[in-house]
Amino acid sequence: MLDVSGARALVALGAALLAACAGNGEGLDANGQPLGSAGGTPPPLTADFQSIQDNVFTPVCVRCHSGAGAPQGLQLDAAHSYALLVGVPSNEEPGLLRVQPGVADSSYIVLKLEGSSAIVGAQMPFGGPPLPQSTIDVIRQWISDGAASGPVAGAAAARFAVVATFPEDQAVVVPEVARIVVAFSHEPDASLINDTTVHLERLGTDAPEPAGPIFMRLADGNPRALLINPRGALAAGRYRLTLRGSGGGALADVNAHALGIDYVSEFIVDITP
Repeated sequence: MLDVSGARALVALGAALLAACAGNGEGLDANGQPLGSAGGTPPPLTADFQSIQDNVFTPVCVRCHSGAGAPQGLQLDAAHSYALLVGVPSNEEPGLLRVQPGVADSSYIVLKLEGSSAIVGAQMPFGGPPLPQSTIDVIRQWISDGAASGPVAGAAAARFAVVATFPEDQAVVVPEVARIVVAFSHEPDASLINDTTVHLERLGTDAPEPAGPIFMRLADGNPRALLINPRGALAAGRYRLTLRGSGGGALADVNAHALGIDYVSEFIVDITP
C-alpha cells in the first residue's frame, strides 16, 4: 500500500507524462488511460473500430496525433484516423502498412504500441505509460478480423464526397510529403482514377505547373482511401490538389454517383531545416 508521499509522487509522474506532448490530457486518468466510471475504470472496449476510436484513439492518442502538425502526418481524430491507418504505408517503415487488414503481427501500429525492436523511434504512446496488453490485444483482434470501418456519419454518408485529406487544406507540412491521402464516403470507381481526374500542381509566381509524375491506387483493404504518391520528393512550395467531380468521366463511386463539384485543396511543403 502506498504512503501519502508515494501517492503524491505517482500523481506527479502521471501529470508529467501527460504534459510530455501537445494536449491537455482531458479524458485521461493519471495513468494516461480513458476515464470511465468511478475509480477511473476504462469503459468497455470491444474489437470494432468505433469502440477503439472512442476508448483509445480519441482520449489517449489525439493529444499528440491531431492537426496538421501530427507526428508523421498521422491524425488519429475520428475524422481522419481510419483513412490514415488502414492500408496506408508507414512513413517510418514504408515497407509496412500502419494497419494491414487481417495481419496484426505486420501492422506497424501494433509494433509501435508493443515497443517492438522492428520500429523506428519510440514506443507509443510517446512520453506516457504503454497501453495495457489487454487493450493492445483488442486492437490486434480488430485487425485480425479484417479492420472493418464504422459507418460514415452525417450528410456525407448519403452522397459521394471527400470526407478527409492529408495534407489538409491550407496545411503547412514539414518536412517532405511521402504521400497524399484522400478519403471518400463511398468506394470510388477505380477505373476513373487517372491523370484527367486527379491533378497535383505546384503553384508559383507564373502559371501552375504539374508537380511531376504521380502514382495512384486505392489503399489495400480500405478502398475508400486513395493514395497519391509523388514519384519524387516534392520541393518546397505551395501545391494544389484538384479532383474533377463534374462533366464526362468525372470521379464517381462504384454506383456511378459523381462528386458533383470539383474538389480543390492546397498545402505548403516546408523543408527548411
